[in-house]
This record gives sequence, structure tokens and C-alpha cells, in this order.
Amino acid sequence: THAQNLAIGQAVRSILARSFQIPMTRELALIDGELPKTMMIKKICDLADASTFQGGNIVFVAPDEKVHELRLQFQALEIHNDVFGVREAKGLEFDACALLGFFGHFDELGSNDEWQNVLRWLSSSSTTTKTSSTGEKVDGLLLTDCDYRLSAPDVSDEAMMLYTALTRARNHLYLIELESASRGKQQSKSLAQFAFRRLKDLGLVKPVSFIKEGQVEEITPAEHKARGVLYVTQALNMSRNMEPFSNVKGKFMEAMSRFAPEKGNDKDLLDKCEKHLDALTKMHGLMKFAKEKFLRGGAYNLEGRFAEVLEFEQMASEFFSQFLCDSFLVTEIHAVRLLIEEVFFRTPYEKHFKSICATVKELEQGVV
Repeated sequence: THAQNLAIGQAVRSILARSFQIPMTRELALIDGELPKTMMIKKICDLADASTFQGGNIVFVAPDEKVHELRLQFQALEIHNDVFGVREAKGLEFDACALLGFFGHFDELGSNDEWQNVLRWLSSSSTTTKTSSTGEKVDGLLLTDCDYRLSAPDVSDEAMMLYTALTRARNHLYLIELESASRGKQQSKSLAQFAFRRLKDLGLVKPVSFIKEGQVEEITPAEHKARGVLYVTQALNMSRNMEPFSNVKGKFMEAMSRFAPEKGNDKDLLDKCEKHLDALTKMHGLMKFAKEKFLRGGAYNLEGRFAEVLEFEQMASEFFSQFLCDSFLVTEIHAVRLLIEEVFFRTPYEKHFKSICATVKELEQGVV
């Protein structure tokens, strides 16, 4: 990243160093760039308004707790930008990145006063080891003690979350907050507005009322493929987090569209993506079948279900025959084997299915 993006990241890192004794990093930037930009919007739908936002190439990063709802809102508004949670985005970098709703989220968590205090401390002339009042005033208020290791430990997690999100941008960095997140509060009490004002006064950001960062159709084939891979990563994370399968399938479909001939033009990735979706679909089919046919009163009961057991065995056999030797599908193979053990072990069918599971487990280990 460039020096201007690094500066705001280091400011947040200094909060961690001062208030929680977490060491500063020794990062250096070799080039200069534009100041990160801040923008307040009234509602999420403002991002669908071309007079406010033209950012087809921007990847959004949001607090993990907000991602699912945000994706649904984007889908309803036909906003096609990628959205990542902080955990999903960790280790990834994007040329243009927008952080959405972080200060509003911290406000909702009840950290308003602590964040306003640590942001004021950024203007202190004291060393970062100093946490008790220095007699300095910022915005007309005395700096108060900011050693929050015991009194507000959650602020450490919030600051680390913000730091991680800020450092996802290689080039263009935006911070976007919703005015509605502070509805009912006096303007002076809005953490988002306070944070943007403090960061501006420190020369770390530039406020804007319009963002233009390219349209999706301008993306190169290589970028389309990279986005497709990120979509697959998102889909797998959604699956592991037990999100509705329709959402997981939708994300895979988005990935496949990026590998298609008119975009990324990568048949190998397209085939792998289609196969992975097929495996997940059949895995969920087996789980649904077991639940509907064998689960009674909160426990599996196979009495009088011989025909259904045979049908399940046929479905499972076809699943293993198709996917067992694929190293990309180890998680799905493992999940189906565990399902079989859960349903059939400690039943009259145990001996038969135990033999199947032993063979599958042996082949699983060979693939890994």
C-alpha cells in the first residue's frame, strides 16, 4: 500500500499500542498516493444512486456481524460489488476497497465514549506509552485516561478489526458510514461523524460526497478470474457458517459467471466451480433426505425404513464415486461420512455402513 493508506492504519495501530500495549508494526511505504476518502450516506440505497456512487471496481469490507444483511441489501438493490467480512478478507488485498459502517457498528456496541477518547489521544504530543491525563485539551475537552485493558477490553478487538480492514487496500481506500446509524442521537454524539472529523483534522482523510472508481465492465479477464476465486472463497465460508444453501449456491453462480468465456474465459476454473457446487448440492440433498426420512422426535429411527435406507445408500454411493478422489472436496466427503456415522452407527445397519465408512476414511486420508 502507499504512504497515505499506511498512515491511517498506523494511527489505529497506535491506539492499540497506547491503550492495550500491543506493539506497533514496522511497516514502510515506498510510494505516495491519494488520501483515503470518507463519505456519509443517509441509507444503503444511496450506493445504488449513480449521482453518489460509481464504484463498480470497489470491494466492500464490513464488520462480520453485518455482512449477511448487507449482501441481501445489495442483492435487492442490484449493487454488484463484492462484500467481505473482516475474517473473510484477512490475507487478501484489493486495489480499491471501501470500509462500510465500522464506526456505526462500534457505536451500536456501546463503545462511543472510549472511541472518542482514543481518537482525541491521536492529537496528543505525549509518547504512546502515556495513558493517564496529560492536561491537554482536544476539541475543548481534557484527554482522560485511556488504559482500557481492564475497563474496555472489547475496544481492542474493535480496533484490530478496523486495522485489518484498513490494510486490505492496495491503492484506493474509502470509509463510508450511514447517518441513519446515529438516528436519534445528537450530531455531536455520532461516533462516525466525530471519527471522520478527527481523522480529517489530523490530515489522514479527505471528505467527499461522490465516489467514482470504475464500472464492472472495465475489469480485465484476469481480474474477473480473481474475483471469481474470491466468490468461491466467500461461498465456502458461507457454507461453513451454515448460511442458507440458496445463498451459497447464488455465490457459486456469481463465481461461475466470472469464469465464463465472455469474462474470465477459464474453462478449468469453471469446471472445478461447477463440480464443487454439484458436490455441495448433493451433500445437502443427503442431509435433507436423512432428516426427512429418518429423524423422528429429535433422534434417528430407522425402524420400518428399509426402502429409504437402500435409497440413501444408493445416493451416498453415487456421491462417493463421483467426488471421493478430489482433493478440493475433502470437507464435503468428510461431512457425508460423519452423517452416515451419525445416522447408522448403533443401529442394525452399523456393520454394513461401518465398512463403507472405513473405506471412505482410508481414501480420504490418501487424498489429503
